[in-house]
Amino acid sequence: MPDIDIAWNEGTVGDWGALFARIPRSTLLQSFAYGRAMGRSYGHVPRLGVIRRAGEPLGLVQTLDRRMLKLFHDRQCYRGPLWLDGRIPDIDTLEAVFRLLRRACPRNPLSRASLLPELPAGPENEAMLARCGFRKVAPGYRTVWLDLTHDEEALHAGLARDWRKRLRGAEKAGLVMDIDWKADNLPWLMKLEHDQALDKGFRAMTGPLAVRLRNAMVKSGSSNDGAVMVTALDGRTPVACWLFFRHGVCATSQVSWASEAGRRNGATRLVLWKAMQELKRRGVRALDLGGINPDTAPGVTEFKLGTGGEAVETVGQYR
Repeated sequence: MPDIDIAWNEGTVGDWGALFARIPRSTLLQSFAYGRAMGRSYGHVPRLGVIRRAGEPLGLVQTLDRRMLKLFHDRQCYRGPLWLDGRIPDIDTLEAVFRLLRRACPRNPLSRASLLPELPAGPENEAMLARCGFRKVAPGYRTVWLDLTHDEEALHAGLARDWRKRLRGAEKAGLVMDIDWKADNLPWLMKLEHDQALDKGFRAMTGPLAVRLRNAMVKSGSSNDGAVMVTALDGRTPVACWLFFRHGVCATSQVSWASEAGRRNGATRLVLWKAMQELKRRGVRALDLGGINPDTAPGVTEFKLGTGGEAVETVGQYR
């Protein structure tokens, strides 16, 4: 087996952040700011691991640990591990890493572990995880990744024809765009998100967690973290809004909302297009547009794929 180990909670948060910035497609749930927000909201303790081969950093992994009733341990690792410089290791190295994660997240009567590995779906990875002692319990995560390293002209050309048409209509509607890099109006947006979730029957991020995550991102002191709300206004009336969290060289779409008028005039497309431009100017190289499901949310899926992004699916959820 390769000479692989995981160094847990060594070094500083700054050291972690420097390594995190080397990940081309970092995920929000593996950021330290997310771990800290989960700790303040639900009592999880972030555990930061640097994956090393022969002592050299290879990747990162964060688990969130919580003790219940003083005896029972709940551990989760969602959308990790992540690999430095985009170099996904060979299958033998992956197996060595996940065997170490199985030891760090044991399954027994006093310990429960839940993992959503950031690995592509496929039989080879499924077989590897089974060999490491993990049992698949649910499908993987599906999202769309948008590459922001292209120039603005190429990004615009990559939009689907209907997407571009509706964007042009929104650009002619005379909407005013507000860019808020501190997400000061987040409580207002989360109230709308709560009502939207009740109406459409989906589970939304809670307002307190979103605010704590915003606080952790904005106050981290790192230029690689942050939160931005992009809002389209018709006069003084908001008609569409979108919240993004920045982590490392990436950002994640978190919450979007549009009024009936905003849906009619394509304001959501204008908001996302403006966000793409602003994030790119701030050095963001990849945008995670969030979950898709062609079966239960075909409209959302079509909208996100219309940006020209790449649809990906992870291997599954495991215990």
